[in-house]
Amino acid sequence: MPRPPSMPDASHRACPGCGRAVLPGRDARCRECGGFLEDAAHVSRGPPPPPPPRRLTRAQRSAVLRPRLGTQYWLGTFFLALGALMLPVALVFLRPLLLMTGIFLLVGVLLRRAGWPGALRREQRRRLQALRWGLSAPAELTRVERHIVPGLEAGRVAQLDYVFLVHGQPVPGSVPSSRLADSRRLPGEPVWAVYLADSPDVSALWPPAS
Repeated sequence: MPRPPSMPDASHRACPGCGRAVLPGRDARCRECGGFLEDAAHVSRGPPPPPPPRRLTRAQRSAVLRPRLGTQYWLGTFFLALGALMLPVALVFLRPLLLMTGIFLLVGVLLRRAGWPGALRREQRRRLQALRWGLSAPAELTRVERHIVPGLEAGRVAQLDYVFLVHGQPVPGSVPSSRLADSRRLPGEPVWAVYLADSPDVSALWPPAS
């Protein structure tokens, strides 16, 4: 069970000993490893999200709504467009091209579906809905998974897990990120989350990537 996030005005510090964002104890020591925190950098939650509806830039929308395998998806788009262009020619002038046209169309559809599955597209659209219309809540990073070789899945370099409270109950969330800065974030860092009131399991971190 993930632990609930601390209060939004809490002053976290980046512990050099255990590599977490923690609240210092009374003796200015880390509560996780006991390391000294006098000279440790402060970690801020930042300003809260603006009230909904929130305006998102095209770059912010594109950072959320993107194929899982971009190269495969755009290659499928190329085959699909090529097949669509060949279809009228094959139907009117060169019937032997129908077989090749059908192969191009089929390969294009299969590559596009594999590169951007429908379930992932629906999840991303719901996340965009949370960013635009969701309620805000103080949250805390619980895990930062770093990817040494980005680009295999939508340029992802980190997976950020977090937790926030809804009616006193902890709700976990997880989002991919293509920002190098996110790969350097620390577990325990205070952040802001936005979530759908009718479906708290649909959430995202604020501010969105751009």
